[in-house]
Formats: sequence, C-alpha cells, structure tokens
Amino acid sequence: MEYATEQLSAGFRAMTMLAGLVRRGGRPAAVAPTVPLRPQEKQYGWFPVTVAGAGRRIAVITSQRLIVDDEYSLTDISDMRHGEWSLALRIRDRTVVLSGPWVPWMSVVICAELYGTAWPPAAVPAPRREINARTPRKKLMAPMDCRVRGLRR
Repeated sequence: MEYATEQLSAGFRAMTMLAGLVRRGGRPAAVAPTVPLRPQEKQYGWFPVTVAGAGRRIAVITSQRLIVDDEYSLTDISDMRHGEWSLALRIRDRTVVLSGPWVPWMSVVICAELYGTAWPPAAVPAPRREINARTPRKKLMAPMDCRVRGLRR
C-alpha cells in the first residue's frame, strides 16, 4: 500500500477509539461539512481512499450517505466485508471496494449509523429442532398469571 506509516497508524488509532466510544453508547462526532447536506444529515469526515478499478479518490461519509465518485445511501448497503485496510461494500447489486488508512475508521462509522454497534452483526443461524408429538409445549400462562387475570386454571 502506498500510504505513509503515520497515516496507517493514525487511521487504526482513530478506528480503535471510535469503536470503544460506540461500544459505550457514543456516536461519531460531526465535522464541518464539505458537501451540501440534507435535512438532519451530519458529515463525519472526508479522506483519500483507493477505489478498486478507479484509483485514488476522496470519500465523504455522512450520517446518510457515502460519497465516492457516486453517491450511495447507507441504507442500500446489504453486506460489508473487511480486509486488510480495505472494505468491500455490497450496494444495490454492485460491489464497491475501498482501501486506505481511514477505511477501517469509516467502517465503524457505517456500522454505528446502520446498526448502532461498532461492527456488523454476526449472522448466527439458529439450530434446527425437529418438532413432533413428543416435543414439550411451553405453558402459555403461569398459574400466578391466571389468578392475577381472574382466570381459572
């Protein structure tokens, strides 16, 4: 990667600090806007990124959009894949791959806006259970609930 060590270190440190803040219930801090904003929209940053197949660009991240060549709504992001200093975003049947020292920080901002967490939620499938006549049924109401509601058991 063609970025200076200081930039890589600063980007990683900023990502770590922001992830800790978001885990404690905090939000990214807004900066002075460099692009026209929509109502209720905040800009969180702008920085150089390398776009796969397009070269070096400036990315702008707001509370509602990611702007890098094109404008993408954060709610259109359906998948995120982290790499080494890179992020592959699945946006409207298209994959956008960004890399650079501030991309890990940007991924925390995106997750904070979309999920309220520092990282994307892990999809853990529930174990399959076979249901048959011997499967115990949960009682719909505990005996105490029946008495409180004036029902007979």
